[in-house]
Amino acid sequence: MKCEDAAEFVSALCDGEMIPAEAAEHIGACQACGALMYQYAGLGVELRRVASLEPQEEPATRSWMKIQKSTPSWSSKGWETMRIPRFAFALAVMVIVALGSGLVMVTARAHTQGSVLLMTATPPTGEAIHCALSITDPKWGTCASLQPESMLGFRVISSNGDRIEMGIRATFTGAKESVGSLFLSLSDLEKIPEKQYWFQPGEKLDIAVAGWGTMVLTGELTDHIPPLNNTQMDPKPDELRMVSPLVLRGHEILQDFEGGSATNTSEVRMYIPGQGLWTLSLHPLEGAVEGRVNLNRVSVTLDGESYLFVTGAPVARSERVWVLHDANYKPDSDQENWFIGSVNRTPAEH
Repeated sequence: MKCEDAAEFVSALCDGEMIPAEAAEHIGACQACGALMYQYAGLGVELRRVASLEPQEEPATRSWMKIQKSTPSWSSKGWETMRIPRFAFALAVMVIVALGSGLVMVTARAHTQGSVLLMTATPPTGEAIHCALSITDPKWGTCASLQPESMLGFRVISSNGDRIEMGIRATFTGAKESVGSLFLSLSDLEKIPEKQYWFQPGEKLDIAVAGWGTMVLTGELTDHIPPLNNTQMDPKPDELRMVSPLVLRGHEILQDFEGGSATNTSEVRMYIPGQGLWTLSLHPLEGAVEGRVNLNRVSVTLDGESYLFVTGAPVARSERVWVLHDANYKPDSDQENWFIGSVNRTPAEH
């Protein structure tokens, strides 16, 4: 099944309908279709949130009886024929009303020629790394994976037709745990020599990593960066997940970790310049305060201040998380930028 054929079933799925097994299998395996499904689901959640803010009143029966039209209005016609979930279209109508003359239309088409590379790097061991890299905007043209056993960095350098020149940094340490400093940082990655490769979307690129084996790159072009690139909506058991978190203190934004994520872990650490180090854990930590998890939000009160972590995906299956704040923490290096990382520890190690 092709993506253009699966689009209708993505819409039906988000509307709560059953879909053919072939379509369900394709959506589960296709990165672009999966991202589209999560985007629709997120719109539905946001609509329900906005609707909850409005007074809930029962409309008068006579007012409904008076509305009779032989020709459907623009909005009602769209409700019946638009190929997107009903919740998503209703939210789109609300946005159009709010914007007035400032209307911006965004379309998402998968498997088309475009300016974004949806790349997957499959290392010899461990989980695959998924990145959405812009070919035209350097701000969104880099991706990194920093783990105790390996460090990987990917960068779009240029393009020639449908061929993409990439700079890749890769090293294998074999370590099972972080040693020395808190954990690896981008400054550690920059010490690794960068090698240049030409990559053809739709084909495989084999990259030899000393002491590790062969890492395989695959990918395809699309015309947009998925909002939740390859992120499953339901967290795994004992998994804490912070996807592009936004940290607020009261109504003040302390830090927007746009594009930064830590997943498949039980403990996340985030550094905010001028604010110190934040540690969130699914298990009790000495000196930590218990916070509450509500879908994609973590709320906690520290020293009389209310803090809120808002993420791009559900945080955990647990309804609580422990938050530790070290206001005096400074990175070992001269790094002044924010960073986010994960630490995998068992409950006994906390």
